Amino acid sequence: MAAASGNVEERLVRLITELRRQGLRVTAQRLTIARIVFENIKDHPSFMEILEKVRQVMPSVSPSTVYNNLQLLEKLGLIKSFDVAGETRYDDTNPHINVVCLDNGKVLDIDHNATSIMDELVKMLGGDKRVYEVVVYAYCGKRGEASGPG
Repeated sequence: MAAASGNVEERLVRLITELRRQGLRVTAQRLTIARIVFENIKDHPSFMEILEKVRQVMPSVSPSTVYNNLQLLEKLGLIKSFDVAGETRYDDTNPHINVVCLDNGKVLDIDHNATSIMDELVKMLGGDKRVYEVVVYAYCGKRGEASGPG
């Protein structure tokens, strides 16, 4: 599922504003990489998936360029990363819960009540507001819906 076009455009404007504010260059490669990440963020793409999509548009882009720009996007607070089975995935920064399907590795989002769950975790952990990521592992079955093992 791709992110809404308006949301992508808003994120790109935010990126350009932040790059200029920090005295960093606004390049075609940087904008292409960011657009691809923002368009695919709900799919929790891996580095290799992002690299493949970027190379469809810019065949000569190096892996280090993509990696460095992903790091920059994360540093600017526009995306976050998390690990699934030893593979780094990239995600939206809005509060939500990621459910990793143990059957197929797909990552699903739970947005409903995520803020209240995050608030409860903050209370449980002594008020530290740095709780920003919750990942649940579950068996999904054939339909991608959470189910029990076996």
